[in-house]
Amino acid sequence: MTEAAIAVLPYGSKLGRCLSVRDLDELIWPIGRPARLSSGRIADLSPDDHLIIYPKTNMHFLPNLGTRAKVTAMVVEPSIIHARHLRWLRLTYRRFFRVMTYHQTLLDHIPNGLFLPYGTTWVPDYDEINLEKTRHMSLIASGKRDHEGHQLRHRLVQHVHQAQLDVKVLGRGYAPFDRKSEGLAPYRFSVVIENVREPNYFSEKLVDAILCETVPIYWGCPNIADFIDTAGMIICGTEEDVERAIAAASQAQYDALAPALQRAKPQAASFFDLELRAAETLKASL
Repeated sequence: MTEAAIAVLPYGSKLGRCLSVRDLDELIWPIGRPARLSSGRIADLSPDDHLIIYPKTNMHFLPNLGTRAKVTAMVVEPSIIHARHLRWLRLTYRRFFRVMTYHQTLLDHIPNGLFLPYGTTWVPDYDEINLEKTRHMSLIASGKRDHEGHQLRHRLVQHVHQAQLDVKVLGRGYAPFDRKSEGLAPYRFSVVIENVREPNYFSEKLVDAILCETVPIYWGCPNIADFIDTAGMIICGTEEDVERAIAAASQAQYDALAPALQRAKPQAASFFDLELRAAETLKASL
C-alpha cells in the first residue's frame, strides 16, 4: 500500500484551478517527499495524499480548491486576526479533512479539529548564537499600534524613557536591527509582550527569548505554564506588573532564574517548526 504524502502549501498561496498546475517543488515537505512525487504538479497528488493550507477567505466557498488531495486547514493566528475564519469554520469544517487550531472554542464545536499551538521562532540558528550576557534589558517593538499588545509595548517604551530605566528599546518602530537574536542574546532580560492575551496563544516572541536564554518579563498567554515551565520567567498579568518587574530586575535575579530558563529551552525548541508540527499532528491522527 502506498504511504500517503503530507505537504504544506506555502503561506499566501492561491487556491482554486491555478493551484493544480503549480509544481510540487513549490510545496513544503516537512516529513519527507515520496519518490513517486519527486516531480510533477499539485494535480498529481492523489485522493489519499494530504495538503495542509493556511487560511484564505475563498477556501470556505470555492467549488474546487484545486487539488484531489485531502485538505487540512491550519488556523493559528489570534482570533482578532482570524475571527471570520473561526466563525465560518463552524459551518464549513466539512470541506476539510482536518482543521488545526489552538482555539478551544472552535475545537469544541467541530468533530474534525486537531489542537495545534502557534509558537515558531525567528532565531533558527539559536544553538550557534553567542549567549554571553553583557547588557541588562531589551524591549522590542514595531511601529504597529493595532492590537492590545502593540499599544502596551508603546506605553511601556514611554514609561522606561520617562523613568530613565536601563532598557534598550529596539525594533522597527525605534532602533531596527538585522537579526532577532541581536535584540535578545546579549541581554539578561527582555520585555516580551504578545500582540494579544489569549488562552493557548504564544508566539516566537516568547520562544525566541527562551532560546536565547534571556529571561522574559512576559505578558501574554495566560496558561503558558501548560506548554513551557515558567520557573525561569517573570509572568505578568497587567501593565503594572510589567512595570514593577522591569524596575526590580537585577543581576542576582537573573542568576537565580537562569538555571530554570535553561531547562525550559528544550520545551521552547519543541515549538520551533510550525509546519513540521502540523504534519506530525496530522499524521498522528490518521
